[in-house]
Amino acid sequence: MRTGDNSNKELWKQYDWQFHQSLIKACGSKNLLAIHDIVYKKYLRYQMQIVTFRGDSAAGEHKKLFEAVLNRDIISAEKILRQHIEEGLKHSLEKFQEYTTIRPF
Repeated sequence: MRTGDNSNKELWKQYDWQFHQSLIKACGSKNLLAIHDIVYKKYLRYQMQIVTFRGDSAAGEHKKLFEAVLNRDIISAEKILRQHIEEGLKHSLEKFQEYTTIRPF
C-alpha cells in the first residue's frame, strides 16, 4: 500500500482489524469485543470505498500502541489509541470529501 498498490487492500484491513482486536481481546468483555467489531466494520466499509491509507503515521501509532500495551502503560495506550482513531477519522473524512466532491470540467 505504501507504493500505491491497492490490490491487497482487503488483506491489509484484515491485518489491521486483527491487530486492534488482539489488543482488546484480553479484556474479557464480550460486549466490548462486539461493539468494537460493529464499529470497526462500519468504519471499514467507508475506508474500503475510498481506499484510505495513512502509511507511516498509522504504522508508527501501531508500534507505539503495541509497546504501551506490552508495558501495561494504560495512560499512554489510551492517549495513543485516541490519537490513532482521531487521525484515522480525520484522514478518512478528508479523503471521502475529495472522493465525493464534484469538480467542474
